[in-house]
Amino acid sequence: MNTAVKLSKLLITSYKNKNFAISYDENRANEIEYIEDTSLLGSIHIGKVKKIAKNINAAFVEIEYNSERQTVYFDMAELKYLIFADEKVFADEKEHTVLHEGDDIVIKISKLPIKNKLAGATANLSGCEVLDQILAKKNYIKAPAMLYAGSKDYIDIVKDRLKYADFDIVTDIKDIYEEIVDFFKEEREDMLCRVRFYDDNMISLNKLYSIDTLFSESLSKKVWLKDGGYLCIESTEALTVVDVNTGKNVRKKEDGIIKLNTNLEAIKETARQLRLRNISGIIIIDLINTTDKSEIDLIYHTMKDYLKEDRLNTVAIDITKLCLFEITRRKRKPSLEEVIYNNFKLTKNILYSYNRVSL
Repeated sequence: MNTAVKLSKLLITSYKNKNFAISYDENRANEIEYIEDTSLLGSIHIGKVKKIAKNINAAFVEIEYNSERQTVYFDMAELKYLIFADEKVFADEKEHTVLHEGDDIVIKISKLPIKNKLAGATANLSGCEVLDQILAKKNYIKAPAMLYAGSKDYIDIVKDRLKYADFDIVTDIKDIYEEIVDFFKEEREDMLCRVRFYDDNMISLNKLYSIDTLFSESLSKKVWLKDGGYLCIESTEALTVVDVNTGKNVRKKEDGIIKLNTNLEAIKETARQLRLRNISGIIIIDLINTTDKSEIDLIYHTMKDYLKEDRLNTVAIDITKLCLFEITRRKRKPSLEEVIYNNFKLTKNILYSYNRVSL
């Protein structure tokens, strides 16, 4: 567990008709997470195998969710181990050694769809407290069908953050407030006093916490640094580039000191922006050029410390001779930009063309 994650308050509110959980360290926002409308993640299904792509060792499985059928991606690499361990992968009682098209299998949704990628599924159901009850259903339910709905996304968000620290929760959404209270009554009564429903008619929660400003800044390509430098953040399908500039930083200091200070300030803010914008995949930070090895080492190890504040697996890879700092961050949910501008496809809208799969 990453104990460096900083969290003192969780704000749950809406922006542009979408719900978000905003984490604060003291009075500064340091993470924004989109709250999914559905609880697809963690749901368990009897799925029907529609296509097997041997070249990528994967199967495409049809499930039903919200009364609509959709396709999910299943990595078959885990299958051999699960069958050997006598895990209940298949929905019938027959013995199976391999997966065939038309088979019915019991799977859990482990990854939400991101950009043009399908939701991911696993046959490893370990950790589910009511697994026996779920599996009992499979004997009389026809595939595709859902056996178990995952918990509400905002409950999962609260549970996840409780791994790191106790914190205050403020929301202006009545239903969410009531569900969180019910959850704490069952799981953490000591947290009930830290949950607050905000209903002040004099000033909205949005105004009180400057939510519009926070989102506007988190969607802007340019991010100003305290000393006058700035970041320019550009995301593409393949990677995200963060360009570091000295900008207005013209204080009367040696040029080398200005460069180092700007680079250090830039990597700290970049680490925060990754969390606010939920940027994932490959990130390249184009640092202000320096050839001083001690400075490069300082920048690298300082960034490693900043990345410890991230709940998602984020790794500092290397700084090249051209002062390009490569970082990777685990994909989970759509980025803030994709969510706000609807530049992503919800699972129910993802269609898979089988004739595009090279078998």
